[in-house]
Amino acid sequence: MLTQNASKRTDMDQFLRDFHENGFVQLSEPGLLDLIKIDEFKLLNVEERLRDNGEKDVSPELTKRLKSAAVYLQTKYLDEHFKNPKLTKFLVWQGVDYDNRNWHTDCFEGMDLFFLFYYDTMSEETKGGIEFRAGDRYWTVYPKAGDLFLVNNARGFFHRAQACDILRRVSSFDFVVDDE
Repeated sequence: MLTQNASKRTDMDQFLRDFHENGFVQLSEPGLLDLIKIDEFKLLNVEERLRDNGEKDVSPELTKRLKSAAVYLQTKYLDEHFKNPKLTKFLVWQGVDYDNRNWHTDCFEGMDLFFLFYYDTMSEETKGGIEFRAGDRYWTVYPKAGDLFLVNNARGFFHRAQACDILRRVSSFDFVVDDE
């Protein structure tokens, strides 16, 4: 029987293996819904090319909550396993633009990894899922409100979003890490 510490180590080993081999890890952080309380805010830019960001569009209170969420995510998931993680930016948006319906990577954006946090529940019926690809392996996930994905931004890992007709709000928390 595994001790609690050995069990946590095994879970973290799987977490890191999934991140490096599959390019993403699916997590759940429903408590962030209560911290951020996205329904209290009106997002100004609903198309991805005009994503709301803390530099120009997001209210000071939402900026404060998103920064708190970023600190929490860094502390819980990154500090122990990645060298010197630094938040580069956060974004929050609604909907899916045309470009992101195609396979892509975000390498040009300059981050090494990022979290995607979902505020709304998607399903096969409503669409709005996220798809991941690593080599010839594919995954389609329909996030629930509170789902979180840690995404590896290294070459060879791709993702795309499905269009949907229901409310689909997402935040991204982008980080750089020092190369080892």
